[in-house]
Amino acid sequence: MTRKQYIEQIRRLIYGGQPSDDAEISVGLVNQWLNQAIGVAAKQNYKDNYSLDGIGYVSNSFYSKFTGIAITGGSNFLWSISLPQIPLGIGAQDGLSTLQLVDSDGRITQPFVLLTENQKTYFDSMRPIPNKVLGYYEGKTLYAKSTLVLSQYTANVTMVSGGLSTDLTSTLIIPDDYIPVMTEYLKQQLLFERMQPVDVQQDGMDAVKTT
Repeated sequence: MTRKQYIEQIRRLIYGGQPSDDAEISVGLVNQWLNQAIGVAAKQNYKDNYSLDGIGYVSNSFYSKFTGIAITGGSNFLWSISLPQIPLGIGAQDGLSTLQLVDSDGRITQPFVLLTENQKTYFDSMRPIPNKVLGYYEGKTLYAKSTLVLSQYTANVTMVSGGLSTDLTSTLIIPDDYIPVMTEYLKQQLLFERMQPVDVQQDGMDAVKTT
């Protein structure tokens, strides 16, 4: 299912059929809410896995790979990578699974060792790990500490994501059994917005009055 197909499915659910051209619940609005719904579904999967297996993790079917990401910086051997989106706040760092470098010949390095926020406080005093690069992310930026010139590489990132939110024709990376979780969340938010009374009087007051 593409992102646009699912958005149209939600809009038909909200309006009880094909929405009109001037419908307030637009494709762009649903697309914004969709990113939040994906986070809710991934967190529910984390909880479900913990209750079933006794271990908290997000299933592989929630992850997407993004390739060809540029690496910048280098000041004081600290390099930065702009992630496609802010990783979801699941576990210590379960929102981002793997980060690897790719050279000009297409050769792929070993994955980075990703640090938690607590490990950041002492990793500078640790002995270097052979053939490994240490990294951590803050918000949408991932930082790597390395004496290598990382700007000559590009980065591949695997993270919990529904895919490219800017491309409505892209496949929605969500397993079918968690689509209902997203649908229920979107229905609550969008129906609440649609049922709000509208202030149609130009009286300088923003209060909405109903009879």
